[in-house]
Amino acid sequence: MPNALLKYAYGSPVPGAVDLVEGNVLRVKLEAIDKRYTLVAVSDYPHVLELTSNTHNSRADSWTFEVTARSAGNAKLMLKSNRGEGMSTLTVTPALVSVNVSKAVTFPDQNSDAGLLIRLFLAEVPDPQEWKRYNITGPEAIKDAMRMMRRVIVNRLESGSAKEFMAAGAGSLRDIVTANDRGNVQFEGFAHYPSIANKKSRMIDDRLAIVNDATNTQWHAKYVAYYEAALAAATEPLPPDPSPTGLFAWKTAGSSAPSPEFVQFKTLGGNTFFTHKRLSISGR
Repeated sequence: MPNALLKYAYGSPVPGAVDLVEGNVLRVKLEAIDKRYTLVAVSDYPHVLELTSNTHNSRADSWTFEVTARSAGNAKLMLKSNRGEGMSTLTVTPALVSVNVSKAVTFPDQNSDAGLLIRLFLAEVPDPQEWKRYNITGPEAIKDAMRMMRRVIVNRLESGSAKEFMAAGAGSLRDIVTANDRGNVQFEGFAHYPSIANKKSRMIDDRLAIVNDATNTQWHAKYVAYYEAALAAATEPLPPDPSPTGLFAWKTAGSSAPSPEFVQFKTLGGNTFFTHKRLSISGR
């Protein structure tokens, strides 16, 4: 009995269970199929998983199928074959692919503190493809760095000296993040938030795109963990400040202090965090 192995378009075997996100397009193929077979892909719940392309390349004796994840839910993808006269039944492996479709991830409202913070974290903290470069061990280290960033912003707001950070009269986290003085900004790309400058905006969008692309089997799971770390750091109760006197700044790892007033505390998650010589948080 002839057997055909179902593969992704890039050549790796398709497992018996696959995860997708709404809007994802899954492309699979069968190769070296005798011309006397006719193949068709079938979804048991087309409103969840819809067949959008079924193509036969007679020169290469291959079949390609494209299915689109339409809505959250579970569906099964089956490959059926019609055989020519005198042909044995063609067995496809796996005979059935269980597909779980998740809802696409969206950011919290841009006008909320959580929405502001998570966008800032994704713009400021290296993504998984950069972790090796910055010796980042995983999402827990990333989450701790994001927590420290949140402490910096809160500490500046509650310091009574927001003017030290170009934010005189600040009454919100947004006031701290958007602080600027005649073109000098505290957080690149965020001076006019909720409008974010093109470079940072594209970076954030590109990172979210991988979070929502389960067909990117190399990076998707790592970016989901990255996003979940950012969401947790932006929404959980404010954690204690890990420094002796309070964190008041961060810069990309390897950069010098913002000014002589700042003292290096710790490098984590691709960023170096600083305390302040004159300022401290309540109780420190």
